[in-house]
Amino acid sequence: MNIILAFALLFTSQVVSAQCFESTIQSPSPFMGNNEEVFKLADGSLWEVKYEYEYLYEYYPSVTVCPNESFMIIGGKKLNIASLGNEQVSSNQVPSSQYIESYVDGEFSGFEGETVLKLANGQIWQQSEYWYHYHYSYSPKVIVFQSNGQYKIQVEGIEKSVGVTRIK
Repeated sequence: MNIILAFALLFTSQVVSAQCFESTIQSPSPFMGNNEEVFKLADGSLWEVKYEYEYLYEYYPSVTVCPNESFMIIGGKKLNIASLGNEQVSSNQVPSSQYIESYVDGEFSGFEGETVLKLANGQIWQQSEYWYHYHYSYSPKVIVFQSNGQYKIQVEGIEKSVGVTRIK
């Protein structure tokens, strides 16, 4: 009986490990590991932390991602995650499985409720989800993606992604 149980455990761990892969978080840097934090892996795929509140403060950490199980392991901790897209695009629309990566064109002072963001790629987005947060930065990197039918923007240096509507 113990041999059968040992074989079953070995087989299960091999199946789980075959469905997982190793990678590195490229942005944001540092990665915090908190709810709704959007991050990009070395392969360019975009992910979001779900229902977690860690204070990891890791620069380019190595991770084990298990997409079929919706979690990743980082520094011995298991975090719930969700995939947001796998391809970067530069078109006028952002399909649900893709995202746009750019920079704010000039100064950024945070979100004030209806903040308008002009991006270096020429697009203009306006904050549609009320949230106030002061954060000064010059030309921070941004990622615009679609989540649950709504466009969101993740600004480098701010953990929370904010709902936006495209103006141009």
